[in-house]
Order: sequence, then C-alpha cells, then structure tokens
Amino acid sequence: MSNKTIAVFADAVEPYEELCSGARALGGSPVALWAGDEADAERISAWGARVICVGAVPEGALYEDCVPAFQEILEAEQPALVLARMSKRTQCVAGRLAVRLGVPVVTDASRVTLDDAGVEVAHMVYGGAAERVERARGAALVLVGSGVFEIDAAPAPGTVERAAASIEPGPIKLVGRQEKQEEVVDLGSAKVVVCVGRGIQSEQNLGAAQRFAARIGGEMACSRPIAEGEGWMAHSRYLGVSGATVKPDVYVGLGVSGQVQHTVGMAESQFVVAVNKDKNAPLMKQCDLGLVADLEKVLPALAAL
Repeated sequence: MSNKTIAVFADAVEPYEELCSGARALGGSPVALWAGDEADAERISAWGARVICVGAVPEGALYEDCVPAFQEILEAEQPALVLARMSKRTQCVAGRLAVRLGVPVVTDASRVTLDDAGVEVAHMVYGGAAERVERARGAALVLVGSGVFEIDAAPAPGTVERAAASIEPGPIKLVGRQEKQEEVVDLGSAKVVVCVGRGIQSEQNLGAAQRFAARIGGEMACSRPIAEGEGWMAHSRYLGVSGATVKPDVYVGLGVSGQVQHTVGMAESQFVVAVNKDKNAPLMKQCDLGLVADLEKVLPALAAL
C-alpha cells in the first residue's frame, strides 16, 4: 500500500477511540479530523491519532458546514481510506464529501478490509437477510457503527495541529437548539450484555431485567421493538441492522426471538444464553445455553441472584 494514512471523523469524541483502533487494525496510521474545541482534540490525540482540528462549529452554523474544511484536509492528506462513525450528521457530511472528492461511500459497514488494490466492505442488505460485499478500487468513505473494531492500546499519544481551513457558516442558519433527553451508551465495549426483546411483556419486567444486569456486571440492550415501538429504552441500546453491534464475552437474550435483523448485531458474541417460552424461537437454535420458560417466573429469580 503506497499510502497508509487512514482518516477518521465523528460528531462526538468517544467514537474516535474505536475508529483510531480500527485504522491501526487495517494497517494504517489514523489522522483524526475534528470539528470542536482543542481540549477535546487533545483527548482524541491520546488514542494515538494525529489530530487536525478545524475549530469549533461557529454560532448559528451546522456540523455539516465542516465539509469544505474536511475536503481541503483530505485532498492534502490523500488517505487510503476514510472511516466515520455512523450517525445522521456524519451521513450528511459523508455524502457531501463523497460527491466533492469523487469517491464511493458505504454506510452501515460490518466488516472492512484494506489492501493495495483498495477497500473491501461488507454490510447487511434486505433488512439483514443477506450480506453484500463491495470492493472499491482506490480510496473510499466508509461509515461504521459501534463495535465493528476491537479497541486496542494506542502505541503512543498523537499530536494536535490546527488546520489552515476553518468552518464557515453555510446557507442554512441554526436558530435554536433543544437538548434531546436520551442517554448515550457505548455497547461495543461491554463484556456482558443483557438484551430484552418483545417477550419481556411489560415495563415492570424491564426493571427486573435491569437489576439482573446490574448484579452480573452487564450492560442493558434491547431489540428494535423495545426502543422504537414501546419506547421503553433509548435507541442507543438497540442492537441490530441499523443499531449497535456487540461482541461481548456473554450475551443474555431475555424474550428475544432472534430474527436476523437483530442477530446481525450480536452474532459475534462468545457465549449466548437465551430465555424464551417459545422453544422454536430462532435464538433458541443459535444459543449455547437455552432455557424454555416464562419470563414472568424466571425474572424474579434472576433479579434476586
């Protein structure tokens, strides 16, 4: 590979740790593009990246207004690959950058490889029913969710430099901001995940599942209906095709049927435990340990462990 620079960007600080680890796992050196204050740029550099900071987003501007500044940096750096954390705002930035730079963009990537010929990316299609593998000859822009790469120990702290370009407000002006009251969690780093599905039946039972997760040192997750249908848990805790991906040592599915749209988010778990009253539920055929039982009876016992 003639150029091992891999550029990374996200609209929050925490994803940079995994993105920098991913760049190194692919054989590259991470160059982090950051739109924010320099204190956060220093945090990102601690994960072994050379950080190029374009400054904070000006009052009245949008995060998407960083595109011209990012474009200038990428044209100068000529990275072999651009990795970004999947979010609504980074999707907007990625689409605009792809057009300006004339490179392909792939979203929701579940696997990425890089060699001298270009980048190969796998992602789910048809609602998770199939996996499509695509190869780009040359550079590409790839968006990944949480948990795609293993977090490593940075070999040494990186550096921070201020870009020549800065963010200029675009034609759309931000006139107001209202904080969204939703927790943010990084499920990708959890070693134990307790996931609830539609079989949990009630929000009261959800409380028992949370107590069980706390007792075993687990992080709570859920299937899509719990987050987007019932609204009992934050979207950041949803596992699946358009949600998070986890690779825990132990995954416990409580009332999770195990449709493919969900299992693509936990397929690489080391040990899978399933509790479901339906012995024919798909997850019961994929688990290492399965218990056919009514959660109404099992949950109190689990919460009292």
